[in-house]
Amino acid sequence: MKTTNLKTLRPVAICAAALLFVACGQQEQPAAEAAAEKVPVTTASESARDLYMQGQALLDDLHFLDANEQFTQAVEADTEFAMAYLMLSQTAQSTAEFLDAIGKTAAYAENVSAGEKLYIRAAVAASENDQDGQEEALVQLVAMFPQDERTHMQLGNFLTGQQDFAGAIEHYTHATAINPDFAGAHNSLGYSYRALEDFDNAKAAFAKYVELIPDEANPYDSYAELLLEIGNYDESIENYRKALEIDPNFGSSYAGISINESLKGNADLAQAAADRMLAAARNPGERRGAMIQSVMAHLFAGNTDAALEVCNTIFAEAEVKGYRAPMGGISEYMGDIMLAMGESAKAEAYFDTALDHRLAAGFNEANQDQAGRTHLFKTAIASMIAGDTDAAASRTAEYSAAAEMNGTAFERLRIHELSAFLAMSNEEFDSAAQHFAQASQINPIVLYWSAVTNETLGNTELAIDLATRAANKNTLSRNLPFFRSDAQKLLAKLTAE
Repeated sequence: MKTTNLKTLRPVAICAAALLFVACGQQEQPAAEAAAEKVPVTTASESARDLYMQGQALLDDLHFLDANEQFTQAVEADTEFAMAYLMLSQTAQSTAEFLDAIGKTAAYAENVSAGEKLYIRAAVAASENDQDGQEEALVQLVAMFPQDERTHMQLGNFLTGQQDFAGAIEHYTHATAINPDFAGAHNSLGYSYRALEDFDNAKAAFAKYVELIPDEANPYDSYAELLLEIGNYDESIENYRKALEIDPNFGSSYAGISINESLKGNADLAQAAADRMLAAARNPGERRGAMIQSVMAHLFAGNTDAALEVCNTIFAEAEVKGYRAPMGGISEYMGDIMLAMGESAKAEAYFDTALDHRLAAGFNEANQDQAGRTHLFKTAIASMIAGDTDAAASRTAEYSAAAEMNGTAFERLRIHELSAFLAMSNEEFDSAAQHFAQASQINPIVLYWSAVTNETLGNTELAIDLATRAANKNTLSRNLPFFRSDAQKLLAKLTAE
């Protein structure tokens, strides 16, 4: 078997497609590999290797469909090319494609290098939510290849998922020290600094990203996203348009323009941007993303009926294709809309439908269990809104136990979020404030309700700080229409007193 080094694989933006990695036990390290600085890639075909490297370069710059085509051709040239199957799984366009690719990745992992085995075992276990194994693998990978910028990148990505942004910055910085032209690491640095609300360093990182690859769309898109968050709407739109001039199919830039226009109060322009995103869609996934953006534009404009009508269209199109996972996703979002309207019974019915479809989507047992935990989280909140204190307490306790035992870092933070909501519903505001302080501090919904709780407790200065952060947390999140106006009103009230 022949090997080559992973050369110029610039990872994509963290928010979009950081690779999932986990691991098992310690790998025996061959002497030749121990002496190598970079993780080798094993394939029996020179043409497969070339196609793989072309796919990596395309994926680095967020050209997912084009990258998927290259990886598909690579496994056609070498039907046992494990790393190409891994990358196929990361660019898959459906659940079935992902499961097929990740299965073949594992099947052909026996004869690859020790470093590749860590990557592959990591990817397989990540699909099973084995975060302890994920961390173990990445630590081993960095120890085995400390001079490979991509090993640091992957560990940084993992730490980002744990919301350990300071730790992530350490590894992204190490990656840029090894390779100052490693564009993706600068992009990831920007997002990590942004999460810490260190906007000056975030700007500097994104500026470097633009400098390194000025002819790609994603650097302008990333910088525009930062400008959106800090409220520089016009400059943000300008940079999103630069991205679209380079790549008219770059969907997230249409989404960013739409949200900017919504926040500026331009409902028609926001909907027009969503329409352009839909016109540029090249597959069912991109089409769903564009229609979700239309839903958000309607919600910002206060037109819930129109939003639900588009949601029903998304569901119907997925149903025709038999795409159960998207059917579950849009059902959950419709439930969230019902929660925002105070319609707890309707919300719970949508959440039940979402779970049914997710369980039928072909996911593995770990992901089905996670779907069950998400259902518990959502229905617990619905119970609180309905005033059913017994069901709320029971579901909160059940979710907390399940997430503590088997949940991801995100889910464990959600334990405190849910416990805080339960405490609020019982008017236990001291307890609520303590739980909110331990929930995700990058979740603006947590920040908003934490501000409400601290206002009730008379902690005005802290409430103002939290409300300010919530009101200015302009993100691409589909939850943004549900809280931003309330956060702004709360901030205005607190600062007027």
